[in-house]
Amino acid sequence: MSDPLGDAVDSALEHVGADAVAGLAEGRREANDTRCLNCGEPLKANYCPECGQGAHSLRRPFWSLLGESVETLFSIDSRFARTVPDLMAHPGRMTRHYLDGQRARFLPPFRLYVLASLIFFILMPLVMGKGVAFMPKGTQDFADARAEIEASHNDGDMTDEEYQSAIRGLDQAEQVWRGGIPGLVTPTVPNAEGDVAPPPDEEWAGFMPREALDAVREAGANGDKDAARFAEIMDEPGRLAEETQRWIPRMMFVLLPVYACLLALVYFWRRQFLFFDHLIVSLHFHSALFFAMSIGLVLVPFIGLGWVSLALIVYSNFYLYRLNRVVYGRGAFSSVLRTVTLDSLYIVILMFALLMAAILGALSL
Repeated sequence: MSDPLGDAVDSALEHVGADAVAGLAEGRREANDTRCLNCGEPLKANYCPECGQGAHSLRRPFWSLLGESVETLFSIDSRFARTVPDLMAHPGRMTRHYLDGQRARFLPPFRLYVLASLIFFILMPLVMGKGVAFMPKGTQDFADARAEIEASHNDGDMTDEEYQSAIRGLDQAEQVWRGGIPGLVTPTVPNAEGDVAPPPDEEWAGFMPREALDAVREAGANGDKDAARFAEIMDEPGRLAEETQRWIPRMMFVLLPVYACLLALVYFWRRQFLFFDHLIVSLHFHSALFFAMSIGLVLVPFIGLGWVSLALIVYSNFYLYRLNRVVYGRGAFSSVLRTVTLDSLYIVILMFALLMAAILGALSL
């Protein structure tokens, strides 16, 4: 099981356990429980009319609580069927209804975000892990993979079309790896003796000048442990990328209130919108993006990464434009201006978040 998939499953189990401990699943009341155990008020329904405490008993077998919590968290009911299509196909409409108080027929925003992100981070390693590892450790991995493809083709296990498709996918994966983490890490390539040597004619090593990295390596060779560790990390971008990917879901969660703050900033004079409203908009926007990216992952093998990336860029900007129009009631020109402003601010924050994920990933090695 890959690390992202394991993290996603662990996250799901944590939510299930939290539901079980909190007693979110409705249980049966014992026959003699006629009064609230918290305040003593006579009970007429599943919740106390005086203090609001649930009337169901938690004194049940653990597996009963766990099973009902799983059902509560993952059940696909009519709310899911109403929420997701409306969220994806009509940007801003469901958010506007939710802020107007029409909430019962929609999934709660936070649960919707958890579901959307969980689907994406489970689906990503499954889709990207077919055939070639998502982030190989070095160029030898690509050579081994290419040799296996050649052998399968020569043995007749692959058609010419499948062979060409596999080679193209391998070339694209190698190109992505050689690029490292965009703007952060540039992989180094082993030389003929097997030692790690920098690519020729490059003045930059990822985010730092080549001369600076050479100075760090020299300091490490002279006994500076911190410099030696940093140089080791820079020489193994594959490991760094894997650890960085583990931190990205957590950074995206942190960005939810950050994006709400950006919305509050561009609408600071609209006093009728509270931070809660902006947070709901942020949750719905990011949920829609995760669902769209999940669909994009499925479509990548059929239409290619380039077309999927272009479609996601267009869709995300159109979605944000419609949020400004529908939720905040702005005009066309004002919505375009705010979309461009939010894009400009958010891309800087995303790059900073990616840098922080890389730093935290480096510290995790």
